[in-house]
Parts: sequence; structure tokens; C-alpha cells
Amino acid sequence: MGQYLPYSNTHSIQEAVIGVHFHDKSPSEAVRRAQEIASVKLKSAFPQSNELYQQVQEIKIDRIRQGAISQEKGPPRLAGFELSRTRADARPARVLRFLENILTVHFLEYQNWQTTLTDSLQYINTVLSPLPLATNPVMAFSLRYIDRYTFDGPHNEPRADMLLREGNTYMAPRCFDGGPLWHCHSGWFETYDANSRILNQLNVSSAIVDQVPTVTIDHNAICQLGVPRQSIESIIQPAAGNAGLKDALDYLHAGNSEILRNMLSAEMLDKIGLQT
Repeated sequence: MGQYLPYSNTHSIQEAVIGVHFHDKSPSEAVRRAQEIASVKLKSAFPQSNELYQQVQEIKIDRIRQGAISQEKGPPRLAGFELSRTRADARPARVLRFLENILTVHFLEYQNWQTTLTDSLQYINTVLSPLPLATNPVMAFSLRYIDRYTFDGPHNEPRADMLLREGNTYMAPRCFDGGPLWHCHSGWFETYDANSRILNQLNVSSAIVDQVPTVTIDHNAICQLGVPRQSIESIIQPAAGNAGLKDALDYLHAGNSEILRNMLSAEMLDKIGLQT
């Protein structure tokens, strides 16, 4: 009889993503300055650096042809940048991406939460320093985990109850009658503090990935800040009932762990070290 195996020997995390969401796009000058500073200060963590451009569409009105409107390609605009570190096989190991109004740090070689949190805070603080937060404040923090479980056995054999706890809070009962292929997507809000709430987006699916039956649990938790953060101090440090970045991320991480404890079988929880 086949069995599900976690993505890694010690955990099931394919990717962890920490995000900081801004009210709007940053000016190209601020983006370029942030890249210059981050490329130098974070060189050891991210040896590669690339600029990200967006093609600008220029709308022109032809008065001669009675107000006819046409679109033409304008010069590309610097929309962000990407810093990265690759593994020996050239696949990305870590990526820092600042694009439009979102700054994200991607961990594709996951070690543990404390390392992820500590490194992320350093990276984010470095990128924030030259940005015009007074006019373009931070509106949300986010934490996304993508967990994967591959099936070792015949393709027609896997069932949801071989990995997931039947009757758990987050799964539709029909998924347990769906055979090898199914999906269940859901979302809900919860209160975090007096001024903030958390949007949870949970997508669970069973599909053939790289010719192997695979269950993916994709949980994205977004802490929507009721009070915009217009300085680095207000982002990092909690004050007057407003969440600081570290405390918010710790809370989102604990929430993700609790969801997995509710969903996964006792056997899998033991394998990935989440059994209480």
C-alpha cells in the first residue's frame, strides 16, 4: 500500500513567502535607490541582482480624426528589482522581489521559522530605508506557506484520508470521496488586534505534478493593517494596539501551524514535527 511523503525529509514546505504590501507603487527613483542599497548590503545573501521593468502604454487622442483614441508603447518604466541566490543546480534558493506595491522574500530551501523570521526582518529593513513611506505607507503584512506531499505508490490509489484528517474544519467532505484528484479552496477573516484583521486564503488540491500524485496545501495569511504605517519604526515596533511586523509574522506562523495540525493525519504530523 502506498503512502504520502513530505516534500523534505524533515518538513513539507516547498516555499515560504513573507510579504510587505504598500498603498501604491513607489517612484522609479526610490526603487532604484532601494536596489542600489540592498544589492550592496545584502550581497552575501543575494549575489544576483536584476531590474524589473514594465512596458508603459501611452494613450493618445487624435483630434483630427474626431477624438479617435489609440494606444502606443512608451518607454519601459523601472517597476522593481529582484535579488536572488541559486542552488548548485541553478534553481533559486532565496529570492527578494520588490515589484510595484509588494515586497516579498521567498525561501525555497526552508530551514526553520526562527531563521526565516530573523533573515526576513533584516532584508525588509534594508529595502525600506530609502522608500517614501510618509507618502506611500505600508498597508499589510503577509505570510504564505506552500506545503507539498507526494504519493509513493500507484496513481489510482491515493485518497484524501491517507493524508488528511477526515472531518477537519477546513476541508469539504466531498473531497474524501473524490479519489486521487480533487481541490478545496476557501477563505475567511479573523480579528488580529484593535485595528487589524487577517484574511486567510487556503487552497488545497490533489493533482498530478511532475507525473506524481501530489497534494498541495497553499495557505496565504494577510494581516490587513487598519492604521497605515508611514515610518520604519511604526512598521517594526508595535505601539498603541498596532501590530509590529515581527509579532504579526509570529502570529501568522502560529496560525499556519494550527491549520496543519487540524488538517493532517497524526502520522504525517509526526513525520514533519508538528505533533503536539
